[in-house]
Amino acid sequence: MEGLSVKEAKRALRNRATAARKALAESYRDAASSRMLAILFGLPAYQKAKTVFLYASMPDEVQLYELMKQALADGKTVCLPLITGKGTMEAMAFSSLSDLVTGEYGILTVDKSKGTLVSPSAIDLIVVPGAAFDHKGGRLGLGAGFYDRFMTERAPQGYRCALAFSCQLVDKVPMEPHDAVVQYVITENEAFAVK
Repeated sequence: MEGLSVKEAKRALRNRATAARKALAESYRDAASSRMLAILFGLPAYQKAKTVFLYASMPDEVQLYELMKQALADGKTVCLPLITGKGTMEAMAFSSLSDLVTGEYGILTVDKSKGTLVSPSAIDLIVVPGAAFDHKGGRLGLGAGFYDRFMTERAPQGYRCALAFSCQLVDKVPMEPHDAVVQYVITENEAFAVK
């Protein structure tokens, strides 16, 4: 990574980490996702949270649909991102997985006619997506800056937890001043607080 600009280093790491994630067998991803969710359910940050902000997983990401079901069953307000513009999003609550429809980029989103906007200041727990993470809470997003902006400007009080496959954990994520860190990381092999 010597001599690369931060942006180039990020791009190279993003490509490497997403390729490693895509190379995992579906059965491995499913089993690893279940292990991570079991750890998350035991965390006080999850148990105390009234409002959780999640993301709709793509097939090669940690699978969060069981988390959505469990959080709804636990009586929590469950929100997904609603993209509102370039780099901006809102939190949209839903009451059933049947309220989800395919949105931009083929990602599931809440049907606007069935969802409710939630103030970002009400969010207690954010499960943060990303390409790569490190032991200091460094996070490499997917490049658009939606989450960095949302977490620092709109929902700074939300406890930030990342669920990632161990192949996404690296020694050091290249960071820029605007990049938001996470406070807890769960992989299929370890779980640790970073603050």
